[in-house]
Amino acid sequence: MKIAQILFLFSFISAQWSSDSAYLLEKNRKEFGIFTPFKMGMNNGSELSINKFLLMPSLSLKQEMSMYKSWKMARKFRVEYPTPGLKWLQSPLGGEMGDPNMFSLISTQFTIPHMLSFFTEFIGTKGSVKSGQLSLSVATGIALNTKDLSNDATIDLPIIYPRLSVYYNDFVIGSGAEYLRQISNRFYYLIDYDMYLMPGSAGRYAFEQQSLLVWHKSSRINLSFGYKLIAGEYPYGGQAHLLPNINLKFGW
Repeated sequence: MKIAQILFLFSFISAQWSSDSAYLLEKNRKEFGIFTPFKMGMNNGSELSINKFLLMPSLSLKQEMSMYKSWKMARKFRVEYPTPGLKWLQSPLGGEMGDPNMFSLISTQFTIPHMLSFFTEFIGTKGSVKSGQLSLSVATGIALNTKDLSNDATIDLPIIYPRLSVYYNDFVIGSGAEYLRQISNRFYYLIDYDMYLMPGSAGRYAFEQQSLLVWHKSSRINLSFGYKLIAGEYPYGGQAHLLPNINLKFGW
């Protein structure tokens, strides 16, 4: 598999429904990470997020909501156009070598139509980072113009399969939780989980749990490292995987 494709796959680790908090970036602050989207705090009490990988263009907007008792609330809307990325994963390199399916994650026999997906997420956050901050989220996603996409064209890999399942099933439900706490002046630890429910698809669920140690070197540099545990049901059966998770973020 080409190195670029591996990076493309790892970009999904923090994409879509990573369980972030209901807090928004402050106005005009910008952040981006190696494996996370570009984010920017807006003037109107909202936060804009753009996927840096142009082969999988996506745009999301997070907005503040009214407090619910002691919970800070936010909502997030996201739209994604996956067609260029999925076509790229069919890999023309294999065709040049005489085997169209060599180095490809999706066989060239399948047609990839022009599709769109839309996601809506609600997030609630309670507590402070110093004493422990808990965030809960629930989300739904739908996809359009997927009727020409074969159910056999799935990418049956951890992390990837549940995030693309909406295009094969037209619908997906997600939930998540995150616990963040400061343990010293510059170190934090984060524990979160994400659950994907895919009713009607060959793989019906996926569960992801990660633990990270986060180092805030300054307001400009943030390094996190830890693991991600994935367990789920795929078209070929259930499996579990343990993967390293590292990310370097920059802000200004």
